[in-house]
Amino acid sequence: MGNKRIYAILEEADKTSTKHPYAAIDHRVIDSPAYADLSHSACRLLVLLARQLTRQNNNGHLQATYSWCKERGIGSEHTLRDAIADLIAHGFIYRTRSHGANKAWAKYAVTWLPIKNRDGLFLAGFVSCAWRNWQPTQKKAPGEECRNNPAESAVSHIEIRQKVQESRGQ
Repeated sequence: MGNKRIYAILEEADKTSTKHPYAAIDHRVIDSPAYADLSHSACRLLVLLARQLTRQNNNGHLQATYSWCKERGIGSEHTLRDAIADLIAHGFIYRTRSHGANKAWAKYAVTWLPIKNRDGLFLAGFVSCAWRNWQPTQKKAPGEECRNNPAESAVSHIEIRQKVQESRGQ
C-alpha cells in the first residue's frame, strides 16, 4: 500500500472517529522528582501546554499568553510568569522564541518531545529531557530563612545601629 493510500485511510478515520483529542504527558515526566517539586500553577500550565500538542508536530510553537491561560484557570499575569519560570527552571519547557516586535508572543517547547518544525525558533540551548538534570536546591538550616525576611533585616539593622551608638558613648 502506498503512502498516499495510507494517509487517505488515516484522514478518513479521523473524519469518522468518535475519539476526542487528548493531552498526554509521559509517566516518566510525572513520576520525576522535578515534577513533584513544581508549584500547582506550574502543573496546570504544563497540562495546558501539553493540550496544545498536535499530530502536526507543533512542539516548539506552543503559546502561554495570559489571555489564553486566563480562560483555563491561571488567575493572574504574575502567577503565569511564575509558572513559566518554574517550568523552565525544572527543565520541562524551553522558550524557543521570546515575545517582541509586532506583538508576537513567546513560544515554548516541552522537552520530552522532539522539535521537528524548527522554522523561526531559537534552539541553541535546547536540551532534550532537561527535567532529568534538575537538582533540588539546598534546604536552609532552621532559622536561616529569617535572615532573608525584610522585617528581620530591618530589626537587625536597628540593633546594629544602637550598638554602634552605645560603643561611641552616644
